[in-house]
Amino acid sequence: MIHLAYCCPHCDAPINTTIDAATERLDCPKCGHASLVPAGAVADDRVHRCVVCPSTDLYVRKNFSQRAGVTLVVIGMIVSSIFWYYRQIYLTYGSLFAMALLDVVLYFSLGNLLQCYRCQAQYRGMAELDDQQPFDLETHERHRQQAARLADAGRR
Repeated sequence: MIHLAYCCPHCDAPINTTIDAATERLDCPKCGHASLVPAGAVADDRVHRCVVCPSTDLYVRKNFSQRAGVTLVVIGMIVSSIFWYYRQIYLTYGSLFAMALLDVVLYFSLGNLLQCYRCQAQYRGMAELDDQQPFDLETHERHRQQAARLADAGRR
């Protein structure tokens, strides 16, 4: 089973569900919107294309909240700055080293997930993600610009 987290394309409600190769449609529990899963999107416990939107652009990233990561960096910066203010050099560098060590431990202990560039759907629970590409800024920017043009065309 693959765990899928996405927002409903109709009402933007957050949805967490499981999918497999036999899944034919996704239903929103809030608004009742039903989306058909494209044929061949999931096979052999692997996602080959997004099941929420028509995109085939997916990337691998760490299964860790970016907001939590930035929060850890800010906490480390504040703690080391306080030690620096009180001229506690060893504690300053010790706190920075501790945050770096925490970062390394988190990096190696957390798994990866697959994410869609277009709709940000997240796929967890797949065994191998070696054939998937890492984040590509050019692809991200292409999808971001396309969404901006569609939103601009909708306002006219």
